[in-house]
Amino acid sequence: MAMIDITLPDGTVNEYAAGITCGEVITDALGKKHGCVAAKVDGSQRDLTSTLDKSCSVVGISSQTDEGMHILRHSAAHLLAQAVVELYPNALPTIGPAIDRGFYYDFAMEPIAQSDLKAIEKKMQQLARQNLAVERVELDQASLREHFETNPYKLEIIDERLEAGHGSTIYTQGNWYDLCLGPHVASTSKLMHFRLTSVSTAYWRGDQDREQLVRIYGLVEPSKEALKATLNRLEEAKKRDHRKLGKDLQLFHIDEEVGQGLIL
Repeated sequence: MAMIDITLPDGTVNEYAAGITCGEVITDALGKKHGCVAAKVDGSQRDLTSTLDKSCSVVGISSQTDEGMHILRHSAAHLLAQAVVELYPNALPTIGPAIDRGFYYDFAMEPIAQSDLKAIEKKMQQLARQNLAVERVELDQASLREHFETNPYKLEIIDERLEAGHGSTIYTQGNWYDLCLGPHVASTSKLMHFRLTSVSTAYWRGDQDREQLVRIYGLVEPSKEALKATLNRLEEAKKRDHRKLGKDLQLFHIDEEVGQGLIL
Protein backbone atom coordinates (compact mmCIF):
# COMPACT_ATOMS: atom_id res chain seq x y z
CA MET A 1 0.00 0.00 0.00
CA ALA A 2 1.31 3.44 -0.95
CA MET A 3 2.25 5.72 1.92
CA ILE A 4 2.08 9.52 2.00
CA ASP A 5 3.55 12.18 4.30
CA ILE A 6 1.11 14.59 5.97
CA THR A 7 2.46 17.82 7.45
CA LEU A 8 0.49 19.12 10.44
CA PRO A 9 0.20 22.77 11.58
CA ASP A 10 2.95 22.37 14.20
CA GLY A 11 5.37 21.12 11.55
CA THR A 12 5.08 17.46 12.54
CA VAL A 13 5.19 15.08 9.58
CA ASN A 14 3.26 11.83 9.95
CA GLU A 15 3.12 8.93 7.52
CA TYR A 16 -0.29 7.52 6.54
CA ALA A 17 -1.66 5.12 3.98
CA ALA A 18 -2.90 6.84 0.82
CA GLY A 19 -6.69 7.16 0.85
CA ILE A 20 -6.95 8.37 4.44
CA THR A 21 -9.51 11.16 4.90
CA CYS A 22 -8.86 14.67 6.13
CA GLY A 23 -11.09 13.95 9.11
CA GLU A 24 -9.11 10.86 10.06
CA VAL A 25 -5.86 12.82 9.97
CA ILE A 26 -7.30 15.59 12.15
CA THR A 27 -8.80 13.11 14.62
CA ASP A 28 -5.47 11.29 14.88
CA ALA A 29 -3.69 14.58 15.55
CA LEU A 30 -6.22 16.35 17.80
CA GLY A 31 -8.56 13.67 19.16
CA LYS A 32 -12.24 12.96 18.50
CA LYS A 33 -13.46 16.25 20.00
CA HIS A 34 -11.43 18.41 17.64
CA GLY A 35 -14.32 20.74 16.77
CA CYS A 36 -13.33 21.08 13.11
CA VAL A 37 -15.98 21.37 10.40
CA ALA A 38 -13.65 21.10 7.39
CA ALA A 39 -9.96 21.12 6.48
CA LYS A 40 -7.40 22.94 4.39
CA VAL A 41 -5.20 20.79 2.19
CA ASP A 42 -2.19 22.73 0.93
CA GLY A 43 -4.23 25.88 1.60
CA SER A 44 -7.43 24.83 -0.21
CA GLN A 45 -10.66 24.10 1.64
CA ARG A 46 -11.78 20.47 1.63
CA ASP A 47 -14.46 18.37 3.28
CA LEU A 48 -13.43 16.23 6.24
CA THR A 49 -14.50 13.22 4.17
CA SER A 50 -12.12 14.09 1.31
CA THR A 51 -9.46 11.44 0.75
CA LEU A 52 -5.75 12.17 0.44
CA ASP A 53 -3.70 10.37 -2.20
CA LYS A 54 -0.43 12.32 -2.11
CA SER A 55 1.81 14.04 0.42
CA CYS A 56 0.44 17.40 1.56
CA SER A 57 -0.20 19.69 4.52
CA VAL A 58 -3.48 19.42 6.44
CA VAL A 59 -4.98 22.04 8.76
CA GLY A 60 -8.32 21.70 10.52
CA ILE A 61 -10.89 24.49 10.16
CA SER A 62 -12.44 25.00 13.59
CA SER A 63 -16.05 26.03 14.09
CA GLN A 64 -14.66 28.69 16.43
CA THR A 65 -13.15 30.61 13.49
CA ASP A 66 -14.84 32.92 10.98
CA GLU A 67 -13.97 30.47 8.22
CA GLY A 68 -15.48 27.58 10.15
CA MET A 69 -18.63 29.53 11.00
CA HIS A 70 -19.12 30.35 7.32
CA ILE A 71 -19.08 26.63 6.51
CA LEU A 72 -21.43 25.85 9.41
CA ARG A 73 -23.88 28.53 8.25
CA HIS A 74 -23.78 27.40 4.63
CA SER A 75 -24.43 23.82 5.74
CA ALA A 76 -27.37 25.00 7.86
CA ALA A 77 -28.83 26.71 4.80
CA HIS A 78 -28.80 23.33 3.05
CA LEU A 79 -30.55 21.75 6.03
CA LEU A 80 -33.20 24.48 5.85
CA ALA A 81 -33.75 23.86 2.14
CA GLN A 82 -34.13 20.12 2.68
CA ALA A 83 -36.69 20.72 5.44
CA VAL A 84 -38.71 23.17 3.34
CA VAL A 85 -38.81 20.84 0.34
CA GLU A 86 -39.97 17.94 2.53
CA LEU A 87 -42.75 20.08 4.04
CA TYR A 88 -43.64 21.94 0.84
CA PRO A 89 -42.98 19.54 -2.07
CA ASN A 90 -43.76 22.19 -4.69
CA ALA A 91 -41.18 24.63 -3.32
CA LEU A 92 -38.19 25.31 -5.58
CA PRO A 93 -34.92 26.16 -3.80
CA THR A 94 -32.94 28.93 -5.53
CA ILE A 95 -29.89 30.17 -3.57
CA GLY A 96 -28.95 29.88 0.09
CA PRO A 97 -25.71 31.54 1.20
CA ALA A 98 -24.02 32.09 4.53
CA ILE A 99 -24.07 35.72 5.64
CA ASP A 100 -22.24 37.63 8.37
CA ARG A 101 -24.67 36.79 11.17
CA GLY A 102 -26.32 33.63 9.93
CA PHE A 103 -27.77 32.30 6.70
CA TYR A 104 -30.81 32.48 4.46
CA TYR A 105 -32.38 30.54 1.64
CA ASP A 106 -34.71 31.84 -1.09
CA PHE A 107 -37.56 29.67 -2.38
CA ALA A 108 -40.04 29.93 -5.21
CA MET A 109 -43.16 28.94 -3.27
CA GLU A 110 -46.45 30.18 -1.91
CA PRO A 111 -46.05 32.80 0.84
CA ILE A 112 -45.60 31.54 4.40
CA ALA A 113 -45.99 33.31 7.75
CA GLN A 114 -43.63 33.80 10.69
CA SER A 115 -45.72 31.23 12.55
CA ASP A 116 -44.79 28.57 9.97
CA LEU A 117 -41.12 28.71 10.96
CA LYS A 118 -41.64 26.51 14.03
CA ALA A 119 -42.76 23.57 11.88
CA ILE A 120 -39.77 24.06 9.58
CA GLU A 121 -37.43 24.19 12.58
CA LYS A 122 -38.95 20.96 13.87
CA LYS A 123 -38.32 19.25 10.54
CA MET A 124 -34.73 20.55 10.52
CA GLN A 125 -34.22 19.10 14.01
CA GLN A 126 -35.52 15.73 12.84
CA LEU A 127 -33.13 15.74 9.88
CA ALA A 128 -30.21 16.77 12.10
CA ARG A 129 -30.93 13.92 14.52
CA GLN A 130 -30.97 11.43 11.63
CA ASN A 131 -27.23 12.04 11.25
CA LEU A 132 -27.45 12.03 7.45
CA ALA A 133 -24.09 11.84 5.72
CA VAL A 134 -23.29 14.93 3.65
CA GLU A 135 -21.50 13.81 0.51
CA ARG A 136 -19.87 15.61 -2.40
CA VAL A 137 -20.63 14.22 -5.87
CA GLU A 138 -18.94 15.42 -9.07
CA LEU A 139 -21.17 15.54 -12.16
CA ASP A 140 -20.77 16.63 -15.75
CA GLN A 141 -22.98 19.41 -17.08
CA ALA A 142 -25.47 17.04 -18.70
CA SER A 143 -25.98 15.18 -15.42
CA LEU A 144 -26.32 18.46 -13.54
CA ARG A 145 -29.08 19.60 -15.87
CA GLU A 146 -30.82 16.26 -15.47
CA HIS A 147 -30.73 16.52 -11.67
CA PHE A 148 -32.28 19.99 -11.74
CA GLU A 149 -34.48 19.71 -14.82
CA THR A 150 -37.60 20.81 -12.89
CA ASN A 151 -35.91 23.82 -11.28
CA PRO A 152 -35.40 26.71 -13.74
CA TYR A 153 -33.49 28.73 -11.13
CA LYS A 154 -30.80 26.09 -10.73
CA LEU A 155 -30.67 25.59 -14.50
CA GLU A 156 -30.06 29.31 -14.95
CA ILE A 157 -27.13 29.12 -12.53
CA ILE A 158 -25.74 26.03 -14.26
CA ASP A 159 -25.95 27.67 -17.70
CA GLU A 160 -24.37 30.93 -16.55
CA ARG A 161 -21.55 29.64 -14.38
CA LEU A 162 -20.36 26.56 -16.21
CA GLU A 163 -18.68 26.41 -19.56
CA ALA A 164 -20.05 23.82 -21.94
CA GLY A 165 -18.57 20.43 -21.24
CA HIS A 166 -17.34 21.28 -17.77
CA GLY A 167 -18.94 19.76 -14.70
CA SER A 168 -19.44 20.79 -11.13
CA THR A 169 -20.56 19.27 -7.85
CA ILE A 170 -23.67 18.62 -5.85
CA TYR A 171 -23.93 17.85 -2.16
CA THR A 172 -26.32 15.15 -1.02
CA GLN A 173 -27.82 14.43 2.39
CA GLY A 174 -30.31 11.61 2.45
CA ASN A 175 -32.50 11.79 -0.65
CA TRP A 176 -31.97 15.54 -1.02
CA TYR A 177 -29.25 17.30 -3.00
CA ASP A 178 -28.20 20.81 -3.97
CA LEU A 179 -25.89 22.45 -6.47
CA CYS A 180 -22.84 23.59 -4.51
CA LEU A 181 -19.04 23.73 -4.49
CA GLY A 182 -18.75 23.29 -0.71
CA PRO A 183 -17.15 22.44 1.59
CA HIS A 184 -19.78 21.32 4.11
CA VAL A 185 -19.97 19.58 7.45
CA ALA A 186 -19.68 15.79 7.33
CA SER A 187 -23.20 15.04 8.59
CA THR A 188 -26.43 16.76 9.56
CA SER A 189 -25.77 15.88 13.21
CA LYS A 190 -23.22 18.72 13.25
CA LEU A 191 -26.14 21.17 12.83
CA MET A 192 -28.06 20.74 16.07
CA HIS A 193 -28.05 24.32 17.37
CA PHE A 194 -29.99 26.71 15.16
CA ARG A 195 -32.97 29.06 15.12
CA LEU A 196 -35.04 30.37 12.24
CA THR A 197 -35.50 34.08 12.85
CA SER A 198 -37.66 35.63 10.16
CA VAL A 199 -39.36 35.28 6.80
CA SER A 200 -39.54 37.97 4.13
CA THR A 201 -39.64 38.37 0.37
CA ALA A 202 -36.87 38.91 -2.15
CA TYR A 203 -36.56 39.12 -5.92
CA TRP A 204 -34.66 36.55 -7.94
CA ARG A 205 -31.19 37.95 -8.56
CA GLY A 206 -32.27 41.14 -6.73
CA ASP A 207 -34.15 42.22 -9.87
CA GLN A 208 -37.60 43.72 -9.26
CA ASP A 209 -38.61 42.63 -12.75
CA ARG A 210 -37.96 38.98 -11.86
CA GLU A 211 -39.93 36.53 -9.72
CA GLN A 212 -40.69 37.34 -6.08
CA LEU A 213 -39.38 34.66 -3.72
CA VAL A 214 -39.81 33.66 -0.09
CA ARG A 215 -36.65 34.27 1.97
CA ILE A 216 -36.12 32.50 5.30
CA TYR A 217 -33.38 33.69 7.66
CA GLY A 218 -31.71 31.67 10.39
CA LEU A 219 -28.88 31.43 12.90
CA VAL A 220 -26.63 28.48 13.73
CA GLU A 221 -23.92 28.00 16.33
CA PRO A 222 -21.54 25.15 17.21
CA SER A 223 -23.08 24.67 20.68
CA LYS A 224 -26.27 25.18 22.66
CA GLU A 225 -24.53 27.72 24.88
CA ALA A 226 -23.25 29.73 21.91
CA LEU A 227 -26.73 29.83 20.35
CA LYS A 228 -28.27 31.01 23.62
CA ALA A 229 -25.65 33.75 23.93
CA THR A 230 -26.26 34.90 20.35
CA LEU A 231 -30.04 35.00 20.86
CA ASN A 232 -29.59 36.96 24.09
CA ARG A 233 -27.37 39.51 22.34
CA LEU A 234 -29.91 39.95 19.57
CA GLU A 235 -32.73 40.38 22.08
CA GLU A 236 -30.78 43.04 23.96
CA ALA A 237 -30.00 44.83 20.71
CA LYS A 238 -33.69 44.75 19.80
CA LYS A 239 -34.60 46.28 23.17
CA ARG A 240 -32.07 49.05 22.70
CA ASP A 241 -33.42 49.78 19.23
CA HIS A 242 -36.96 49.86 20.63
CA ARG A 243 -35.96 52.31 23.34
CA LYS A 244 -34.17 54.56 20.84
CA LEU A 245 -37.07 54.47 18.37
CA GLY A 246 -39.53 55.27 21.15
CA LYS A 247 -37.52 58.29 22.25
CA ASP A 248 -37.04 59.49 18.67
CA LEU A 249 -40.78 59.31 18.03
CA GLN A 250 -41.57 60.66 21.54
CA LEU A 251 -43.71 57.60 22.24
CA PHE A 252 -42.39 57.47 25.81
CA HIS A 253 -39.72 59.01 28.00
CA ILE A 254 -37.35 57.65 30.59
CA ASP A 255 -37.73 59.34 33.99
CA GLU A 256 -34.45 59.03 35.85
CA GLU A 257 -36.10 60.22 39.11
CA VAL A 258 -38.57 57.33 39.09
CA GLY A 259 -35.98 54.72 38.29
CA GLN A 260 -33.09 54.39 35.90
CA GLY A 261 -34.12 52.78 32.67
CA LEU A 262 -37.84 52.73 33.59
CA ILE A 263 -39.88 53.48 30.49
CA LEU A 264 -43.00 55.63 31.09
